[in-house]
Amino acid sequence: MVTWVIIKSAGPIRSTMLVSIIDGYIDEPSRLGVPPFISPYPRYIAGAVQDSGHEWEYVTIDHWRGGTRPRGDLTIIIHGALVPGKYLRTMPMSGRELETIMTELSDSAIAWSPQDKGDPDALAYDMLTTGEKIRRRRTLEEWARWPVAGANLIAGHQDFDQPLIAEVDVSYGCPHYISGGCSFCTEPAHGEPVFREPVHVVEEVKALLRAGCTNFRLGGQSCIFCYKAGGIGETSTPEPNATAVGELLKPLASLEGIRVLHTDNANPAIIASHPKASARILDLLVNTCTGGNSLSLGMESADPAVIEANNLNTTPEQVMAAIRLINEKGAAAGPTGMPMLLPGLNFIGGLEGETRDTYRLNGEFLTGVLDAGLMLRRINIRQVASVRRQFAPMKHQREFRRFKTFVRENIDPVMLERVCPNGTVLRDAFTELRMGRITFARQIGTYPLLIGIQHDVHLNKFYDLKVTAHGSRSITAVEYPLDINNCEMSALECLPGIGRKRAARLIRARPYRKMDDVASALDESVLLESIAEYITIGEYPEART
Repeated sequence: MVTWVIIKSAGPIRSTMLVSIIDGYIDEPSRLGVPPFISPYPRYIAGAVQDSGHEWEYVTIDHWRGGTRPRGDLTIIIHGALVPGKYLRTMPMSGRELETIMTELSDSAIAWSPQDKGDPDALAYDMLTTGEKIRRRRTLEEWARWPVAGANLIAGHQDFDQPLIAEVDVSYGCPHYISGGCSFCTEPAHGEPVFREPVHVVEEVKALLRAGCTNFRLGGQSCIFCYKAGGIGETSTPEPNATAVGELLKPLASLEGIRVLHTDNANPAIIASHPKASARILDLLVNTCTGGNSLSLGMESADPAVIEANNLNTTPEQVMAAIRLINEKGAAAGPTGMPMLLPGLNFIGGLEGETRDTYRLNGEFLTGVLDAGLMLRRINIRQVASVRRQFAPMKHQREFRRFKTFVRENIDPVMLERVCPNGTVLRDAFTELRMGRITFARQIGTYPLLIGIQHDVHLNKFYDLKVTAHGSRSITAVEYPLDINNCEMSALECLPGIGRKRAARLIRARPYRKMDDVASALDESVLLESIAEYITIGEYPEART
């Protein structure tokens, strides 16, 4: 959902005002804001309001849906899903909801969407200090001050303190701006990239830690490998600056209290063009960030004609080289059970120059990744959005749908099995939603796996889970270790080779004192080998009296 800006008069600015910040959840290519993520925008605005001498309150769209209404003299609404996806527990603010809120607020609201030029926090600060509505970027000094001042806002989010993830900006803009940028992307509008100083990012994270946040994702950037890179403004593939990236990551990794530290985007053309410097940065990412991290690679298309027509910044050969290097450095499993660092791929349908053959080429590329024995954490397939410019209606809908089905049925399941084979223990998965008999959990982080648990567990709690099966885009797991003396029959049914009848037999034979007792209760003692790694023998009922 993308809407144009609506600005209504906020009336005269008084000496002390209450500013309501309504978070409608943004979803941008380089910045996530749909729960469990919280984008930087509301925090920046709160800091700017506080800096201007006024007060603020924070209301999410879910609070509003539940009946909470803003009380402010001035209301600032943040909204806009530029790249909408599928969400587990909530949705970004809809166009109809925005209209309703604007009507309710009459003439006291400003609606800001992320395709607007300028920053909403700078707009709020100028309005509250001078009364002017100026569209400008925040200064680097303001970018250092406001995130720290507004850090306490996170306590008002419904996902605080877990599983909330704070998006922390590192930069804005893309080096590819020098050639006009990719046809669909809004980043070139920012001009030359601007990078925050490491000390300012660290101070923001420290403030968020003090406020109670423990999970962080470094976002905002088009490519983490371009952070303070050499040659920006001269080439679309500047040379990565591993020293600068280390100055950013190492102080963050040393902070006490961080549970999750992840990153996001990477340009495969940068990695392929500068493999030695990129390898050093990959080593830094593996050694400083937490497991399950992912680098989204903006491939968009494997069709040379589409690449040329849309000025895309990478070739299939460069993408393959980047995938290989990231796998080489990051594929080993870490303490969370997930590989430390894997690539993801983005494909976009509906770009200029597209033909039926485009999707054949896309499919052949992914088959090549599969055949090479490499891993991809996530394959994102979407239609182009007419944000930066208008695109013609998509001509090849059938081929697009067939490609998407091919990926979901033939690529995703194999990748899931490679990333998380049966028996993998996934640490600290947070249970978020129950649908029927299935509870869904995810580890906290960048694009986490969706885990279905088919036995009773508590919601909003961390569990260690062991993988038992794979779907097309999700996995099935059981609590680990599973106490065979005290678990429910539904949990035993999920174990490999057990099923309903054997689960009932195991229940009737309780309590167990040793593994040999379990083997005796099974009609095929060899089955113990398949379930022994999943279970433990806890205190049995007689001992609890």
